[in-house]
Amino acid sequence: MNSFRQRVRSVAHHGLRWFIRLRMWMAVGFLVAFAVYEVKRAYKAELPGLPRVVWQDLVDWKDDTVMGKSYLEKSAEELKAEADGDNVFAMYVYALRRTTRPPEEFRIGPEDPKVAREYYAKAAQKKFARAQAVMALYLQRGIGGPADLVQAKACAEDAAAQKDPLGMRLLADILLEEAKGTPGGNTSIELKGCLLLIKAADRGNRGAMRKLGDLTAEGRIGFTDERGNPILVQNFAQALAYYEQAALMRDYDSCNLLAAAYEENRIAPVDFVKAYAWNLVAAQLAAKGEAALKLKPDDLKKMQDQLTRTKELADRMSAGDLTAAQNLARSLLARIPTEKEDADRSLLKAR
Repeated sequence: MNSFRQRVRSVAHHGLRWFIRLRMWMAVGFLVAFAVYEVKRAYKAELPGLPRVVWQDLVDWKDDTVMGKSYLEKSAEELKAEADGDNVFAMYVYALRRTTRPPEEFRIGPEDPKVAREYYAKAAQKKFARAQAVMALYLQRGIGGPADLVQAKACAEDAAAQKDPLGMRLLADILLEEAKGTPGGNTSIELKGCLLLIKAADRGNRGAMRKLGDLTAEGRIGFTDERGNPILVQNFAQALAYYEQAALMRDYDSCNLLAAAYEENRIAPVDFVKAYAWNLVAAQLAAKGEAALKLKPDDLKKMQDQLTRTKELADRMSAGDLTAAQNLARSLLARIPTEKEDADRSLLKAR
């Protein structure tokens, strides 16, 4: 009996000694785990993607520190002088600020597509990837000058070769249109366009994410990636995930698609709370001020339809569901970057 007690005391004694030795490491481990949890919650990111998100934030901070005052905040005279002085990035930002793309407080005078196109073209001639991508868009749609689909494709190819996500997405759009315009379709061209969309989405292009949502909802039979793995097979959950990913990056059209999906029982079960919440988010992201006045008729009708749909949906919901939808909309908007944050990040990525 005494031998058993001595053994128990010995084990307890050794256990206590090891606990005392390890408590510092246990405390450090707890603090590290807690810090990771807090960073994960702050960035609203999953653990596998957390290092990339934090690294991007550090890169953005370094760029802001090194570059000094944001090019969005430079005076029109200062920025134009730098652009005319052969500063390629200043050319691009000056062109951007002559459009309705940046927040209203950073725009230079009224929108002038011709001036924007002129400076985008200058930067594109200097092989600035994002300017080449935007020129592809201007040439494709005939913005600020005549359309030229051949030159648009060439600009998009140059931008995509430099791994610019907008260039990849525009080249994908051009290829998908080419495939559609071929009698009977052209599967090889369409597949090339789809693979470019996936790469653009992986690099954060919200337009590519939305388009992938459309393609995944429809389903593409027989399409595989470079490794032979099937891609873009019909998957409603994946389509919703693409739409939500784009919507949380301030994509107005994706918000409307999500609202319609949850209201009309197309690719998701009917959920009026989610439908109403995404309609509220879309209303917050809709064009306002000068940008709203210059909307195309189709875009203006889309906005009016969205407002009408929101009102009709509210009439069909209970007070409790309306409150739940409003709370959900607030939580979604808290995850969406502000217009200024979105513009800053876009500018940094263009650099």
